Amino acid sequence: MSAPSTPRDEASPGTESIEPGSFIGKEPADFDARTVELLPIYQAAGSVLTWGFRVAASLLIIGITVALVRQEPLARRAEPLPEVVSGLLEGEARRIVDLAIVAMIATPVVTTLVVAIGFLRLRDSLYAGLSLVVLAILGTSIAVALLA
Repeated sequence: MSAPSTPRDEASPGTESIEPGSFIGKEPADFDARTVELLPIYQAAGSVLTWGFRVAASLLIIGITVALVRQEPLARRAEPLPEVVSGLLEGEARRIVDLAIVAMIATPVVTTLVVAIGFLRLRDSLYAGLSLVVLAILGTSIAVALLA
């Protein structure tokens, strides 16, 4: 036996309907158009993040596998980039792991750059500027970490 249903009071909380145009002065159709306009940026950012993660994870797995097979010790801290490159040419496992770390750091930087370029192409100066500010913060953080 089910409980009898009662009609909802239209004025009760949670039952208000959203009026067209209540989205900060914009019609819902404007949001649909904006979503379509931003779709290439979403897709590009998603691809960069996906492939960046895949490359970094693959390098990490390869580096750890090489270290296990050769019984090479892994470094406790990453080396400067020039030493990583020279070590890669020699096939050192720890340098492959260092390269994986570089790829992990570079992925969000490249993603932010792709997003900024996408907004610049759309002539959306606000979000392009904000993306460039985020890029500057990332760059500053990396530079400070490298200099420390």
